Amino acid sequence: MKTPTNPNRPAYRYLRGFALDPGFSTRLDTATINEVVYRIPFEDVKPGPVGEYVEVVDYDPASGCWYEPVDLRNEYVASQQGLAPSEGDPQFHQQFVYTVAMKTIKHFERALGRKVIWKPRRYDETGGTSEQIKKDFWAYEPRLRIHPHAIRDANAYYDPTRIAVLFGYFSAADQLVGTNHPGGTVFTCLSPDIVAHEVTHALLDTVHPRYMEDTNKDVGAFHEGFADIVALLSRFTFGHLVEHQLYQSAGRMDRYTALGELATQFGEALEDSRGALRSAIGSWVNGKWEPKKPDPSDYRSLSEAHDLGALLVATVFDAFQRVYKHRTQDLLRIATNGTGVLPDGNVSRDLVHRLALEAGVIAEHLLHICIRALDYCPPVDITFGNYLRALVTADLDIAPEDEVGYRVALIEAFRARGIFPDRVSSMSVESLRWSRPEMKEGEKAFFRRSLHPLITKIREVVATSDRKRIFDLSQDMREQWHGELMRKVNAKEADARESFLKQLGLTSKGVGELFGKERTESKKLKFKRGDGSVMPLHEAPPIEVHAIRPVFRAGREGKQVEQVLITVTQTVRVELEGHRRDGGVVFRGGATLILPMNDLEDAHYEPEYAIVKNVASWERLERQVNYMDNADDGAAAAVRNTYTAGTHDRRISLKHLHNH
Repeated sequence: MKTPTNPNRPAYRYLRGFALDPGFSTRLDTATINEVVYRIPFEDVKPGPVGEYVEVVDYDPASGCWYEPVDLRNEYVASQQGLAPSEGDPQFHQQFVYTVAMKTIKHFERALGRKVIWKPRRYDETGGTSEQIKKDFWAYEPRLRIHPHAIRDANAYYDPTRIAVLFGYFSAADQLVGTNHPGGTVFTCLSPDIVAHEVTHALLDTVHPRYMEDTNKDVGAFHEGFADIVALLSRFTFGHLVEHQLYQSAGRMDRYTALGELATQFGEALEDSRGALRSAIGSWVNGKWEPKKPDPSDYRSLSEAHDLGALLVATVFDAFQRVYKHRTQDLLRIATNGTGVLPDGNVSRDLVHRLALEAGVIAEHLLHICIRALDYCPPVDITFGNYLRALVTADLDIAPEDEVGYRVALIEAFRARGIFPDRVSSMSVESLRWSRPEMKEGEKAFFRRSLHPLITKIREVVATSDRKRIFDLSQDMREQWHGELMRKVNAKEADARESFLKQLGLTSKGVGELFGKERTESKKLKFKRGDGSVMPLHEAPPIEVHAIRPVFRAGREGKQVEQVLITVTQTVRVELEGHRRDGGVVFRGGATLILPMNDLEDAHYEPEYAIVKNVASWERLERQVNYMDNADDGAAAAVRNTYTAGTHDRRISLKHLHNH
């Protein structure tokens, strides 16, 4: 019997913290707006804090010290909306990382329309290869572990092998820059930007685990840029902060404000201080602030991950500015007797209040558009062009009218920087939207037969909110659908299966047929298994089912969308003569399938979208191999080593971020 809900249980927990970095609390002009109260969903927490999604573990290896965990249930803590913001109190540090992490997680749950289930941890590497779906080798991870004082270094990173975020602390440079005390201690866990950034890496790794693999120049850049986008747009939820900054900039978003900068205190504390770590709007040049101007050659001319990531941030923030300008034109005309041009000097507080309200709404909608688009991206080898198509398609599904113009603003911003998707005829909304797969009746029939045994479990997932139960059911469905795809079938069904898999960029045939017999022989290709042994040409590459999840989304127009999301990939390890990779290159293809939930009640359901990366694409394989060969040279190799922990798993590191 289900336990009745306690009517006295509060809906939210209110906790104090910083809106920007702690240094802004020591400046007269920002001290009153930097300390804010966060509102996060209420949950029962143990000292740590340890809740349903997050576990704060505060051990400092450098000093060998365990800090006493904060207890948010303590009456003295709860009665004052949490501990007061403090740079020197480890318990406040624990409270703060928990608060920002929970706020970020809830943004993802609202946008994606489902519970966050952290990427499971493999606990027996010897039991099977990474390409096999075997439930026994995956452990449910209920919580993301957050370590506020894990390293004594100017660094912070997400570790995908531990499902943990580790924050560092360090001594500021012995120079007077910004608000830092020369030689004073700077804690990365007290920057809301850094906390949101690193937690976003963990969330993105959960949604798309193969985005940790460096297969083209956009993949690492996407991880960095997307994490910055979430951190940047999240700060617009603080109305008083936005009002204050807009008052300082006379209502303009294209002038200098702290709203467009990330990790200011961290950047100023380093020896080669260049101000804030990132800026989405502009930069200081010879003591003068200059806005960034988009250039159509930007995308083609940049290659380093953080430079490209910054370009993605600037692109999305440009779209935000375009919508903001469009939505506030009427307010400016009213305030200026029709001219729409504000005079120099201070602007009306009432006008700034209205402008801030608009900015907050726009930022939150755009943030959720950016997050929701993850479900419309291919499961491997993402490019910025893929992401633009995902943004447009995801938003069309949830808000068909788009009266405000978010999609057009995004298209304009991407076009202004020379970011164009492959295989589209124009930059119109209709061309950018992912197309419906054109499946033959035999392919549709095979898909329905293979998915039909899972429908009961899909409904069970819909009926429960227990995250462990969702994980178990999802694991069962992954294993079951994998079995349906791989089971022995007669010749007629084998043809239908191969035809269906081809629609997903996959194959059930041997590796020798992937790129054609002539190319395999002339290029002297060798195929390897995950353990390094030679794979016979008749052996099919392993298929992995990553996710089968129902999702329930609500859009800004009030539309409800209920879908089933499926991601599946296939892996081949290829050795190419003349290339330097011992053991070959890991090359993957796969697809994201999206089908309407309501269609499952109909015997004629089929995928609405199949977002594909073809495992048999010779062009894409050559492009990946050439990219990886170049990435092994000189400085690029040094960057790559800083950025990785193992062959493919990245430690998303602030130190590497600052190096460029």
